[in-house]
Amino acid sequence: MDYEVSRKVWDSQIPVQFTLQAGGPLGDPLPYYTMLPRFTYLALALPKVLSSFNRRENGETILPEKVHLEVNGAPVKMYIPVGVIYDQLNQKNLESEGILEIHVRTSQPAPVDFQMVSVDSMRAMFCQTVKEADYLKTKAEVTSSLMKEDMPQLWQSVVNNNFDEYWGMIQKLMDPKDGKDFLHVPLRVYVKNQPFKQALITVKHPDGSLRTIGDAVSEILQFSTSSEASTPTSESSGTSSSEASSQEERRLISHGIDVPRHTPLIFAAKNLSYPDNFVHIVIAEAR
Repeated sequence: MDYEVSRKVWDSQIPVQFTLQAGGPLGDPLPYYTMLPRFTYLALALPKVLSSFNRRENGETILPEKVHLEVNGAPVKMYIPVGVIYDQLNQKNLESEGILEIHVRTSQPAPVDFQMVSVDSMRAMFCQTVKEADYLKTKAEVTSSLMKEDMPQLWQSVVNNNFDEYWGMIQKLMDPKDGKDFLHVPLRVYVKNQPFKQALITVKHPDGSLRTIGDAVSEILQFSTSSEASTPTSESSGTSSSEASSQEERRLISHGIDVPRHTPLIFAAKNLSYPDNFVHIVIAEAR
């Protein structure tokens, strides 16, 4: 792992505006503005946001379980890191230029595709994702050997935005003492208006050459397209030249950065992963 790269990635933040649309005689309060680390989750930010909104005199107390969150009119997936939500919108699609605007709504019932995630639920989901990532990398050899307090320490480093605490823990997960290569790289690819995609991707090609992030993303998208076809044929199992050209023109975004397609996958896995140990890549159209 590269300390300087990891530190810069950790320190990256995004501007967020929360607006409450509750109605009622008092009207809606002023928006709540904050800067959030890219690696954090809305479940961690929401209690402080609602505490601010609840300071209104004679206003009805707003409870987390009574609200739902939207971005650009669509329910927010609260288990996705904030930075990935931001990157998915693409800068040109943000309602306020450069700002992620989250609408906090109290209308009931909530949309069927919105799931409120409490802090406790988010902790459990985070730890499970870390374990999934380690299973892909080492067949869970590392997480099964961790001390009881290690996983809570990793989560608390996210909650407290404590890089030093994070750095001490993440090295155990990224640089195992046995020095073995990762079996597979935990990588999730996000295409607009689709669920994230992932597949078993190795660090190296069969010939021993290093796989790049561009190779990995192309393979995941190709595998996804093939698996979604109802009747695969010899024509559908490959990628046409026009499709390949289109894929080459797409931008690969992680942490707000245009990641060069030739970046070695192992470098991305060790230095661009979020604290959940997955590399999250958002596909964006060429500028």
